[in-house]
Amino acid sequence: MVSVFDIIPNNFFNPLSSNSNYRTNAALLQFIYEQYDNEISYRIKRNILRDEMAYYISEHAEELLSDNDVSNKNYQDISSDYLRKFTSKDVGWLEEEFDETTFEKYIVITEQGVMLAELLIRLERSEREELSSYMYNIYNTLQNQEQWNGDPYVGALKNVYKNAKALSKSLKKMSTYIRKTIEKLMKEISYESLTENIIAYCDGDFIKEYARLTKPQNNIHIYRGKIITMLEQMQNDDDMYELITIGCVNEEDIEEWEAQEKIDLMFDTIKKFLKDDYLRIIADIKHKLNLYIIMALGRLRYLKNHEVDMRGHVERTLKYMLDAMTEAGLKEDLPDEMSEMIRINQNEYIDVQSIRMPQNRKRVRRQLVTEIETLTEEDLYNFKKAYDKEAQNPYSKKITKQYLKKLIGNRHELSSDEVPLETKEDLLMILSAVAYAEENGFKIEIEEGYFEAGKMVLRSFKILEV
Repeated sequence: MVSVFDIIPNNFFNPLSSNSNYRTNAALLQFIYEQYDNEISYRIKRNILRDEMAYYISEHAEELLSDNDVSNKNYQDISSDYLRKFTSKDVGWLEEEFDETTFEKYIVITEQGVMLAELLIRLERSEREELSSYMYNIYNTLQNQEQWNGDPYVGALKNVYKNAKALSKSLKKMSTYIRKTIEKLMKEISYESLTENIIAYCDGDFIKEYARLTKPQNNIHIYRGKIITMLEQMQNDDDMYELITIGCVNEEDIEEWEAQEKIDLMFDTIKKFLKDDYLRIIADIKHKLNLYIIMALGRLRYLKNHEVDMRGHVERTLKYMLDAMTEAGLKEDLPDEMSEMIRINQNEYIDVQSIRMPQNRKRVRRQLVTEIETLTEEDLYNFKKAYDKEAQNPYSKKITKQYLKKLIGNRHELSSDEVPLETKEDLLMILSAVAYAEENGFKIEIEEGYFEAGKMVLRSFKILEV
């Protein structure tokens, strides 16, 4: 059995291990890879690459260099050291070539080095995939038969199989990412962090991709049936099947019976994905999108009640402490000024009135005169406006009740299609309104179907005034 470690050099991954300067090595490999963007091949003059690296290192010296790197060396020498490390046979990220015509040295990035650099870039800055393009590519490939008539295996079947597998993999990644977002939601401990999570969810790439896959105007679903029909026609056409078999034998270098097994498996895999798996994955993603909204509402209710629960814990703790002090006879030893601070014995509970600071009453010994400045009406209005603005919660129970009353008007129910959801503020307002619905005298009923709200697809609902 062939292993990847039979192909790459022995120390290929060592520069990325924890006991090496792995951050600098990874950053410089990505930088070298990007230098080939403007070249016609992965080959560049050594002195040019060395100077470019030296400039890059000088610009990011604090992040890239350790004390060992900068001792008695200029940036060109440091750059040369890293090039020698990467071109060594044990590492094998780069190769050094000598052009006997021009007598110049060239640096070539190896095939394994290209793969490693691209992997690091994807891990650091993942690119958004256009999932709908996979379905378009499959349909357009099968539709244009004149382009692959000479070799239907490579030009059609293998290409379609590759796009179907890529679409399946990307949809699974989307489903997994939504699950992680939901898990992160349940760790939010404040209104601010919860709001940031919801906004990030609304702006997420997977919401846009899901909308492109499911919006009626994109007509993605109609291609599935046509693709399956064209695949079955290819598989049932004896002449076409023979051409595909010949192409598979030549391309994969296998026996005819092996080629036929491989071809049948590819046909069955593609058709199974488009008939069953695609719909199941889309349904799972839709379920998780709805689950996110439900979990967001639940987390909102939890955060709202959490403060009340914490106050109850404090009250019970104080009562327990006071009972323990009474049983131990410690209360008799308290100074009078401390016993005046707590009146829990009489009230048997903690509230604003049962905890107070003792008043230090003193007799008036001399008359005091204080000058009073009368505030104008404008001053009073400005102070009142400033206090009101500071105390106002835009998503409070009272405000959300007024919001729903205004939307419903003289009616007794409101459909989700009538709720404005064009902005993020609209979304936060309706989430708060739903969280307070029962307390404000409203009832939320989930209905069949879905509707589009900006860049989201939400479950239809109805608001009833009880």
